Amino acid sequence: MVYDSKLESLIKVANVKRGYFRGFAGMFKATLESKTEGFITCHVHDTGSLIRNIRSGTPVYYVNSRGLGRVTSCDIIAARLNDTLVLLDSRLPNEIFYRIARLVYVDSEIIREFYIKSPALRYKVDFMILKPNIEPMLVEVKGVNYVDNRGIALFPNAKSARASRQLDDLRRLSLMSSSEPRFKAMIVFIVLRGDGREVRPYASIDRVFASKLCAYKDIVEYKAYRVRSELKGSTIHIYYDGEISVKPCDT
Repeated sequence: MVYDSKLESLIKVANVKRGYFRGFAGMFKATLESKTEGFITCHVHDTGSLIRNIRSGTPVYYVNSRGLGRVTSCDIIAARLNDTLVLLDSRLPNEIFYRIARLVYVDSEIIREFYIKSPALRYKVDFMILKPNIEPMLVEVKGVNYVDNRGIALFPNAKSARASRQLDDLRRLSLMSSSEPRFKAMIVFIVLRGDGREVRPYASIDRVFASKLCAYKDIVEYKAYRVRSELKGSTIHIYYDGEISVKPCDT
């Protein structure tokens, strides 16, 4: 069966409800107003600045969630910004990449959370892609949900020392001596909205990351895949929308 990205969703998020953003209620928490549940406090699985700039009254989509030790009753999944459904849940990019990788990297084994232990470095990577007769590819996944008025998806939208360290580590792993295991390295940007046409570093937010992304472009490979989302009834359908370009030295 041939996969058709326009017809078949990668992921379905069921039992989604709509509320309206009213403000932040502390670290990783936001207050929503729901017609059926009144004012509720939801967990925000996003550390970037996009959600912190959402205006009061913006439609936000959430799912109820219960668990031992939880202090919130729901998780924010997405928001509707300028008629675009934007995914805000930072748990989604890795799962999205896994689904895309199975389509793009045919005849390859996709391993999640691979641990590297060598005398030089101990490191956990999001994915490792294995293909016969080719050096293993180590992959770190980054979700991108900020798009400017030019249609450019910018990362990161908040300063990220962790992202810079990961670039350094991927560079080191790619340059290991011949006496150690050899790897290729790649950063994959998952653009979590359908209106981003290319990915660039957000230099005015994080100049360190932007500088390293450009400097390592001949050592670490960069790819970007875009998804678009549609709300159908009470389910968000996430569709693969193709590969888009990464311009590591443009800002």
